[in-house]
Amino acid sequence: MRGRNAQRGFTLLEVMIATAIMAVGIVGALELFSGSLRLAGDASRQSQATVLARALIDEELWRDVLENNQRSGTEGEYSWTVVTQPVERELIGRDEDPDLHDVANEMGLWLIEAEVSWEGPSGRKALVLETARIGILPE
Repeated sequence: MRGRNAQRGFTLLEVMIATAIMAVGIVGALELFSGSLRLAGDASRQSQATVLARALIDEELWRDVLENNQRSGTEGEYSWTVVTQPVERELIGRDEDPDLHDVANEMGLWLIEAEVSWEGPSGRKALVLETARIGILPE
């Protein structure tokens, strides 16, 4: 017959310590998982904002005649603004050279800027894309 000291098994204290260690590990793993889901959602929203900004810029680039203007609107959870304006091109002003004169239908550089903003879990986010195009300058 075996004695009482020969019994094998876990004490209640050992089981409680093992359970606590496992709980800490599981909570840590769940925090990592929820953090990665939040980051994936942020990346998805930023990708959608980039696609929207690119589409807005493409719309301006395809216009036959550019105009000095600003447009804005909303698309789902995103609000956007597109600014189209000619780039200042004069390096020498009329004060320095009185022979400068306006040329009708002169070509010049236009700046097109699209800003898309949205509300993210950590606050307001915004994305800005810019490009330039050559076009007829306003008179």
